[in-house]
Amino acid sequence: MERMWLVRRSVGTALTTSVVAVAAAGVLFSGLAVPAGAAAPAADPTDTATPTATATPSASASASASASASNSATASPSASASASASASASASASASASASASATSSSTPAAPAASNPTVAPVTPSQAPTVPAPTTAPVSLPKDIGSWCRALIPPRATTTEKKAAWDLMAGKARVSDGGTYLLSEHPDWKPQSQTDTSGDRHANSLNWALPLLYRGVQVQSQPMIDRFRTLLTYWIKDHQGKRSTWVDASIYGGLRTQTLLCAAQTLGDPLIGQAALRDARTMVARNWGVVPVARGANNTDLIRQTGALAAFCWAGDIPMRDRAWGSMLSVARGLVHEDGSDVEGSPGYAMYTEHLMNVAANTARACGIDAMEIDGIRGRMYDFVAQAVAPDFYISSIGDTVDTPLRKTFGLGDARAEWVRSQGKAGTPPAPIYTTYMGGYAFGRAGWQPQPGMPDTYYSLRYSGSRPTTPHAHDDGTSVALFSKGTWWFDDPGPYRYENSSPLRAYVKSRAAHGAIMVGKVTRTKSRGVSLVASRSEWNTGGNDTTCVRDNTWSEVVVTRCTQYIRSVDAFVVTDHVKAGPGRKGRNVSQRWMVAPKLSATNVNG
Repeated sequence: MERMWLVRRSVGTALTTSVVAVAAAGVLFSGLAVPAGAAAPAADPTDTATPTATATPSASASASASASASNSATASPSASASASASASASASASASASASASATSSSTPAAPAASNPTVAPVTPSQAPTVPAPTTAPVSLPKDIGSWCRALIPPRATTTEKKAAWDLMAGKARVSDGGTYLLSEHPDWKPQSQTDTSGDRHANSLNWALPLLYRGVQVQSQPMIDRFRTLLTYWIKDHQGKRSTWVDASIYGGLRTQTLLCAAQTLGDPLIGQAALRDARTMVARNWGVVPVARGANNTDLIRQTGALAAFCWAGDIPMRDRAWGSMLSVARGLVHEDGSDVEGSPGYAMYTEHLMNVAANTARACGIDAMEIDGIRGRMYDFVAQAVAPDFYISSIGDTVDTPLRKTFGLGDARAEWVRSQGKAGTPPAPIYTTYMGGYAFGRAGWQPQPGMPDTYYSLRYSGSRPTTPHAHDDGTSVALFSKGTWWFDDPGPYRYENSSPLRAYVKSRAAHGAIMVGKVTRTKSRGVSLVASRSEWNTGGNDTTCVRDNTWSEVVVTRCTQYIRSVDAFVVTDHVKAGPGRKGRNVSQRWMVAPKLSATNVNG
């Protein structure tokens, strides 16, 4: 049985072509399937009026979809729709959630260090406890510590000012997880207006830093006191055994960095000892015993960076060396040899590049040669450039939000400058067709499409060669297509990080992507989707051909092949289905994530 889908813009223009091609102004696909209580604010010396604090949850979504027996599907402007060749459609949604990123700067070493430390055979329980440096508490510091600038540098003055006033009004913006409401003495428990990530980020404490940064800048004693009080409350409330998520993942890592910044700036011994306790927790798992930390993700780099900085500050050389060994192993584990990310989400490659920069600056502040980390970071720029579409937005694969690159991404690299400046400066990579170990195939008509000429760009997903992370979606065989200035098929991107949300579960699922579904059979996701063919003659103006095989369905093997025919600007998708003996009623569905303002219609019954 053969199905064809004609995709139209809502304004009425359509692409027309032959049976299985997408050409000129339109897209046509064919598939072959074989059926079978807040604290009072204090005055900022620079203001004469009390500001108002505002905050909203980090993400929202709307969803709609419809399907009929005639195998058609429509999408409203407020949501992406999924059309299925088996006359089924489900609601999908898109929303915004982003990885934070900021510029970094190097700092002055707090203690001398060897240039090439090795991993010491020591565990946190065996190592002698080095106390925090002896300092006199500072009531109103004149400047923030060098470790603050190296690890979590202040943002723009207006940004820090607003955040500080919000905190004085009892409102903490906890990453992208919402607004956490602060009583005089917070209880650190989950709240209704924050998602899972936001509730856990209450333990990161980095959200409190605007009080320190603004307080130092304008010499506001009330802001400094509130900052010190919040950290003291948290430390005293968490003296004993802690729940898993208090110290785990990004939360423990950011808190270690925050406590170190505070201890150095304020000279507070209680905060200093808390920073070192957290640092020892961060290195409890010694990644340094293996050359490459397979299974690590970006949060592990945050943890090792905080630990390295804390031990350098304290002059604890054995533990510093342990943290450095783990940092190198984790950095190698986050980026494939070809520069692609292990997160299944190009947006997190940008975030990882930022974290690598912070890690390298931290190492240099310790007197350690960070050349290897710089080299790993440099491998990423080709990959990120390939993941950027002709509209200069990064593809919304996995938990990536389709946004332009941040202004500090890849400073000094010509490839990064090309996409960051939207083609006004720098030099793009040479290839216009690439496949990556992270599970990506990208192709395009060219890097500098001219008005009226082809600007086609596409991606095809398969399984990466390393373990997946929470930011990857179940998107094997998924196709996204940009042409004529329009996303014809796209990925849904992220939904807010609320683990209990059925909508987040759906947005991450296979059904929410432009992929293949098989009904009435069992599925084992761990079998993965493999790349079985990859060839291109792009350097002579020839075609791209990519095939991936979906091994996850029992009794049924599906192979999806895409071909981009440059001579006529046509994109072809063909699905081959091989079904062994099995139960009756099995069926195969093609799902297309139709972009807003487009509709999909079955044109041959």
